[in-house]
Amino acid sequence: MHTTTNTFPIYLSLLESSGFAERVAEAEAALHECHLCGNDCGIDRTQRPGPCRIGTAAYVASYGPHHGEEDVLRGHYGSGTIFFSGCNLHCQYCQNDDISQRVTGQPVAPQDLAAMMLDLEQQGCHNIKMLCS
Repeated sequence: MHTTTNTFPIYLSLLESSGFAERVAEAEAALHECHLCGNDCGIDRTQRPGPCRIGTAAYVASYGPHHGEEDVLRGHYGSGTIFFSGCNLHCQYCQNDDISQRVTGQPVAPQDLAAMMLDLEQQGCHNIKMLCS
């Protein structure tokens, strides 16, 4: 069996194709009639937050390399982890409900979120996980 190992992140090839612009347009359109979560509210989040309490900005409680995962998941330099607040799932047994169930942290623009991901990559993280805090 032959396997191929990527020597560069896959998102770089997406930037070179029309796929990136298409994905951005789809994400922006989804904000105008939101059906992204289980609330299925259809609200125009560019005008006001939906029942999820989130408008157009993601709220990041913290981010950084996480070394508490199994070796295969974290590699040598940690798993890049971004903890979001304002989770809309409201899981009864959430281990991070003190952060996730409230809209805390800082609102971040898409380019700032991308900068966080690139920073994690520069720190040697070989993956990025985005979690409800």
